[in-house]
Amino acid sequence: MQSKELLDDGKRQMRLCNACRYCEGYCAVWQSIEWRRDFTDNDMTYLANLCHDCRDCYHACPFTTPHEFGINPPKLFAQLREDTYRKYASPRIFAKVLGEKRSGFWITFFFGIILMVALILGTNGTSGLLEAKVGTGAFYKSMSEAVMIIAFLALGIWMVGGWLTGMSRFWKDIKSAKSEKIIGKDIVKGTKYALSLRYLGGEGAGCNYPTDEPSTIRRKFHHLVSYGFMLDLASTALGAFYAHILHIPAPYPVYHPVVLLGILGGIGIIIGTIGLLVLKAKSDPEISDEKAAKSGTSFIVALLVVAVTGMILLLARETAAMGILLAIHLGSVAALFFTAPYTKFAHFVYRYLALIRYAQEERIAHQPVEVKVGKQPVKTGTTVAGKH
Repeated sequence: MQSKELLDDGKRQMRLCNACRYCEGYCAVWQSIEWRRDFTDNDMTYLANLCHDCRDCYHACPFTTPHEFGINPPKLFAQLREDTYRKYASPRIFAKVLGEKRSGFWITFFFGIILMVALILGTNGTSGLLEAKVGTGAFYKSMSEAVMIIAFLALGIWMVGGWLTGMSRFWKDIKSAKSEKIIGKDIVKGTKYALSLRYLGGEGAGCNYPTDEPSTIRRKFHHLVSYGFMLDLASTALGAFYAHILHIPAPYPVYHPVVLLGILGGIGIIIGTIGLLVLKAKSDPEISDEKAAKSGTSFIVALLVVAVTGMILLLARETAAMGILLAIHLGSVAALFFTAPYTKFAHFVYRYLALIRYAQEERIAHQPVEVKVGKQPVKTGTTVAGKH
C-alpha cells in the first residue's frame, strides 16, 4: 500500500511544479498537472504511471536538491510505480513474496526448472531428458504435447488474469470522476502513444537518460525489447496455428516463418535488454529510487534469460542436450509468467491505461466551451484548466 508520507510529499512537489510551470509542455505528465488545481492520492498514482522516466524535468528544474524544495519527480514517480505493482496485484500475498523480493524470479525459475524436469521424466522418462531428438514432433518426445499445453495454458491464464484484475482496480481509481466516458478515439490515441513510446522521444531530441545529454538510444532499446517480445508472441501463435490447425508439429527448419519470427524477436530482446542494462549502470542513482532501479534490473535480466535460453535451445535442438535445455528454457518462461502480475512486467498495462486516460483528458481539454450570448449558444475557446 502506498505510504501517506510519500503521497503527501508527492502532492507537495506537484503543487510547487504547478506553480512554477517551467516544464510546461515537456511531456504528458506536465500537461496533466496543469489541468489540476490540486492532487488526490489517485492523481498521484495516475501521474506516476503516466511518467516514462525520461528525466528531462529533473535536469531542467532549478529546485532540485540541494534546494530546500527538493524537487525530484523521477524518484518520486519511480517509488509510486513500485507501490502500484503491489497495491493492485492479486492475490496480495504473492505480491509481497514475488514483487518486493527481487529474488522472486530466481526462486521461481529454480522451481520452474525442477517442475519441467519432472514433467519431462513423467511423460517420457530419462530418454526425454538425456537423448537426442530429431524429426517431426521432436520436442514432444521430451515433454508430452498435452502436458506442455496444459501447463502453459494455466500459466497464461494466471498471468493475464492477474493483469486484468490489476487493470480493473487501477482504472477504477484513475478514471474521470466527471460524466465523460472513454471513447474509441481515446483508445486509438492512447494506443498510438504507447506503441510509439512518444514520451521517451523528447519531441525528437530524446530524453536525458542516462546523462543530462539528450539521446534517443533508450527509446530505441525499449522498442527492440517491446517489438521483440511481440514477434516472439507472433511466433508462438503462428506455431500453434501450424501445429493444431495445419497439423504440422514443431520443430521447424530455420527458414520457416515460425522460427524466423522467433529469431528476430529473440535478437531484439537480447540487444534491447543488454542496452537497457548498460544505460542503467550509467544513470545517476540520485535521480532514481534504489528499490525501483533494482526491481527494473531484475525484470530486464529475467527477459534476457528467457531470450538467451530460447536461442541456445534453437541452436542445440538436435543434440542430446535438448531435453535439459528445454527444461531450462521452459522453466524461465514459467517463472516469467508466474511472477508477471507482481513485478515490473506489469508496468506496461498500467502505463497503457494511464495513456488512454491522458488521451481522454487531452480531448476534453480541447473541446469548445459553449456559452450563451442572449438566447443563442456560442462555442468559444476550450475547457478551462482544472476541469478534470
